Amino acid sequence: MRGLVRILAGGGLLLAGACSHYQVGTTLPPNLRTVYVPTFVNSTKEVGVEVDITDAVINRLRQDGNLQPVPRSDADTVLQGEIVDWTRRVMGLSGRDDDEVDEYRLIIRARISLTDRRTGEKLVAHQTVQGKTDFFVEGSLPQSEENARPLAYRDLAREVVDAVVSYW
Repeated sequence: MRGLVRILAGGGLLLAGACSHYQVGTTLPPNLRTVYVPTFVNSTKEVGVEVDITDAVINRLRQDGNLQPVPRSDADTVLQGEIVDWTRRVMGLSGRDDDEVDEYRLIIRARISLTDRRTGEKLVAHQTVQGKTDFFVEGSLPQSEENARPLAYRDLAREVVDAVVSYW
């Protein structure tokens, strides 16, 4: 029995030593814990999406917990974003007609920058990230895409947050 305890204890020490360099969470320095997120700039023809995308990014930041969204005056960092591309690609045809599309992929690209407010240093400079979702046409294409947009916004927000909390 003592032998088994020693083996388990030794294995635990080896495992702890092997994982000692691994870090869970952000690679941001400890002095950067808050972020101000102004409304993303929309450089696409899709009207009004900038508010929903900005809200999705703020919600994802809150869920992640590494950078807390705060008013500009209280922020350690500023996360700026520009929506630069909105693409809908054909993914599948119905098979009934060569021209009848029944599945699309919505891809949204944004360019982001994260700036240290104290020093003005760009921690993330003009990095392009994308969010996407696939959707089937059920009824009209515009309505089907409208229903799919929140999924693409959440995927984009996840990519934005991942890019800024692990910036090196």
